[in-house]
Amino acid sequence: MHLGVILPHTKLYGGVKRFLELGNIFLKMGHQFTVFTPDGKGPDWYDFKGSMAALGDLSSYTLDALFLTDSNRIDYLVNSNAKRKIFYHVKENEPMKDILKHKDIEIFACSSNIYEYDKKKFHIQPFKAIGGIDTTVYKPKKIDKEPSDVFTIMMYGRLSVKRKGTMIAIKACESLYKKHKNIRLLLFDSPVDKKSQLMIEQFSSTVPFDFVLNHPFEKNTELFHRADIFVSAEKRAGWANTVAEAMACGIPVVATQSGTKDLIIDKQTGILVRRNRWAIKKGIKSVLLDIEKQKTLGANGRKKIEEFDWNRLAEVIIKHLEN
Repeated sequence: MHLGVILPHTKLYGGVKRFLELGNIFLKMGHQFTVFTPDGKGPDWYDFKGSMAALGDLSSYTLDALFLTDSNRIDYLVNSNAKRKIFYHVKENEPMKDILKHKDIEIFACSSNIYEYDKKKFHIQPFKAIGGIDTTVYKPKKIDKEPSDVFTIMMYGRLSVKRKGTMIAIKACESLYKKHKNIRLLLFDSPVDKKSQLMIEQFSSTVPFDFVLNHPFEKNTELFHRADIFVSAEKRAGWANTVAEAMACGIPVVATQSGTKDLIIDKQTGILVRRNRWAIKKGIKSVLLDIEKQKTLGANGRKKIEEFDWNRLAEVIIKHLEN
């Protein structure tokens, strides 16, 4: 089959990374895969093996299936020559009105969070295409620190997107730091615009921190292994990519249920918290001095995330398209 996807760009975003990684697997399975973007340029941070094409050339392609994740480009999907037209719902707050009025467009859900949201709000049952991550490129960390050692709390540093909740998590850590002077913050991001870059440059905290920029994607394991715990305070998320990466690295996770419904079983594969600084502080504190709990959560988290490997998801999607 010749498959394709319409993406807004190929910068480092979760929804973009999803299709670049899936695309490479589709290719290994013997299919063709083309990414269509406004400028037709491929990523400089990931070794994508498929084809790139300008969105303006889409009409010249005949595809077996075409995916879209951005409702702003619905006209391209509708007017394409694709046999199967699929909207892959990855963000809870995505405007769906224009999508749902086209009965020939199939809806995929990237997570149980999105599936249940669509079912409740729009009374539809999208196809579950849940996942994922390439677990082969992440190695579990050996947890062996003593409670008196420096304790590094990691989080995604996308400060310009409020729904990521980074500042809420930071405020929780600042409150915790008043009594636990051994904690440190580790933030990371690859700024995609001037606003993101400026907010990072202006960032400060009462907790000592390291803000890592543009870390090579292929060295993510090395980065995550610097952490003792990963914290996520997202809302309206589809699939929490950074949480999945932390779990793949065997790092204990404290997170809201946004984007993690498939991943976190409270107190088994992670710690679920409400989206406020006090709940997050309590969640972090519950594992801060407990090495055995860190080991258990880390090991269980790694085992759980293996259920959502990209290879499994690719097989699920292909089987669905072949029916």
